[in-house]
Amino acid sequence: MSITERLDSAITLSRSAEAREEAAVHQKELEMTAENERNVRQRHISQLVTMAALIALLIIYIIVRHRMGVRLAKAHNDLKTAYDQLEETTTAKERMESELRIARDIQMSMVPSVFPSVEGIDMYASMTPAKEVGGDLYTFLRKDDMLYFCIGDVSGKGVPASLFMTLATRGFLTLASTGRKPAEIATRMNVELSDNNEMGMFVTMFICLYDLKQGRLEYCNAGHNPPVIGNAEGQYAFLDVKETNAPIGLWPELEFVGEEMVLPSGNMMLLYTDGLNEAENRRQEQYGEDRIIQLMTSHASQSMRDMIEALKADTDRFRDGAEQNDDLTMLAFRGVR
Repeated sequence: MSITERLDSAITLSRSAEAREEAAVHQKELEMTAENERNVRQRHISQLVTMAALIALLIIYIIVRHRMGVRLAKAHNDLKTAYDQLEETTTAKERMESELRIARDIQMSMVPSVFPSVEGIDMYASMTPAKEVGGDLYTFLRKDDMLYFCIGDVSGKGVPASLFMTLATRGFLTLASTGRKPAEIATRMNVELSDNNEMGMFVTMFICLYDLKQGRLEYCNAGHNPPVIGNAEGQYAFLDVKETNAPIGLWPELEFVGEEMVLPSGNMMLLYTDGLNEAENRRQEQYGEDRIIQLMTSHASQSMRDMIEALKADTDRFRDGAEQNDDLTMLAFRGVR
């Protein structure tokens, strides 16, 4: 009985152990099943997140590509528009440059290049515009034994100045052909050029009338630089002009006053615009009046043409590559020897 009881007890304990073992195995299986389900769910979530990310990237790529395509199309259109504008601008610029070249040719044809052929008279002039067209002028007219000549500088530059220069030149030649005195010419020109002058343009002029027989020189300075006078001994100085008057074209009621002098045999006169004495170098220093006198003194024995060419060459050297800042015009005249 004792053995039987112990056997039953052992069997019961064995069954309890097996039951606990089975329960533990079952619990483990449940935990593994739950873990597998969690892993499956995480994989599904990861796959969904990955797919969502890929879809989002695809959408972003499509949007960016679309925007880049729009920008590229806009840039292409802008480039085409810019090219068309550049082509139009280039064409317009070429046309303008062509027109300015024509205007320059017309303007240069208006200033004389052949000078009076009078025994004993030496006369030469030169005009170098700073731009395609300029506002400086010079001209002359012989009437019997009288020789008219002048130099002028119009306010401003470019096309407006060249047009005003044309009016001034034609006005001078027309009035000189009637035999008027320099002061009368300036007065009449002032009336004409002041009329309907809404832009307020004006011209400084030095007008001369030389008697080829007597050597008498009448002149009128309308706000212009005083000329250089040189004698036969090669001494040069600026003319002491007492009546400077105002420039032509400002006030129509002005009455211009002239002066006169005797230009002895062999004496000369240099008329010039401020493009000579105010020529600037790279340091913005001006050529100045002293250099004019020095150079003329060193070229006293030369012809009027050589004198002017020497002045031009010297101002070019002085500028030392600096851009020409103003029109440069000179007229040199030596009286009857």
